[in-house]
Amino acid sequence: MIHKTNLSICGSEKTIVDFTKVNGVVTPERTPSWQPISHSFLINKTRDMLVNSGLQVVQEMHSLARGGLRYFGLFQVVDTNRTDSEYTTIVGLRNSHDKGFAAGLCFGQQVYVCDNLCFSGEVVLARKHTTNILRDIPLVISRTVGQLGDKWAMQDRRIESYKAHSLTDEQAHDTIIRAYRTGAVPTTRLSSVVDQWHNPNHNDFEPRNLWSLHNAFTESLKGNLIALPKRTQALNSVFDNQSGLMANDSLNTI
Repeated sequence: MIHKTNLSICGSEKTIVDFTKVNGVVTPERTPSWQPISHSFLINKTRDMLVNSGLQVVQEMHSLARGGLRYFGLFQVVDTNRTDSEYTTIVGLRNSHDKGFAAGLCFGQQVYVCDNLCFSGEVVLARKHTTNILRDIPLVISRTVGQLGDKWAMQDRRIESYKAHSLTDEQAHDTIIRAYRTGAVPTTRLSSVVDQWHNPNHNDFEPRNLWSLHNAFTESLKGNLIALPKRTQALNSVFDNQSGLMANDSLNTI
């Protein structure tokens, strides 16, 4: 059975819409130095590459901001051969018509029990709206989607490593401060992380280990899709190092 998770994009300026609405957004005229692409072009190319790679798009959600000038989207993607996984893969997309940011794509995961969205921190596509963008984007998407199997394997190792690393309250508090200093969480969310560690919203995260502390962060970081990839990259770097995952991977590559 394929589990559908709760996809959500938070933000007061964003409006959840169906694909027909996104497809109807008019793309601005190009100039010699700026060549915007339509939101639907990025969506369709990504969807096609995922399906052609043998993956199943279970659901998708689209959002527009600033009158359609900015697009944000999420795809839930599954490999039907991975029926025992406790998380699902999420592909995040973004595009702008106001020169606010480059066309972007990143991978992450949501844990089924809590539906928290936590990007791996790797923005695997970030292409500026310049000459040859229409030629380059399909190639970059294809190359990065082809790496998804390796990313799944890495995430499996990460979760098992976090679960195996027990923490005392003192160690957890120290880890929270180190994660804060790397930019993994803003000052305004620190108290929430501490509260989630001591009183998690979900019984699955009552064990005192890094995996439960990781959930305390992701539970507290819900809301900002733009900042989330960088924050989870910082978070994973701290947790990977503490769990010994980075050292083990280094040994495996020698």
